[in-house]
Amino acid sequence: MVRVILKIEMENLNFFFLKKKIDIDECLTNNGGCSANAICTNTIGSFSCTCKIGYVGDGMICSSCNENEYPFNETTCLSCPENSTSLSSSTSIIDCKCISFNHYLDVDNLICLPCDYGFKVDEILNVCQSMIFFLKKK
Repeated sequence: MVRVILKIEMENLNFFFLKKKIDIDECLTNNGGCSANAICTNTIGSFSCTCKIGYVGDGMICSSCNENEYPFNETTCLSCPENSTSLSSSTSIIDCKCISFNHYLDVDNLICLPCDYGFKVDEILNVCQSMIFFLKKK
């Protein structure tokens, strides 16, 4: 009786191991062959490469956009709008800065616009902010 149960359990164990798929994580070795500027994602029986934010390409080759360009999507760099510039390490259109004094980039219309009188452009937030400060009464 013990022998029969043991044999059945061994057969069930062999059946379990035959049905279980063993996956090798290709991403563990050399980032799966993906670019150093890409993220390797393991999948069952395969892997995929996706360029990191700020880089464009197919995942195997990823490069940053040139100066005065920004990454539009994973594969395309676009030029900054007219009268604006960016560094080569830009990650989005927000990195394009207007050349003209006290102008901000209207990202909806892709144009540099001047701040109204009494307002100053905030280079980080890309908005016009009031220059009037409220004084505290003593």
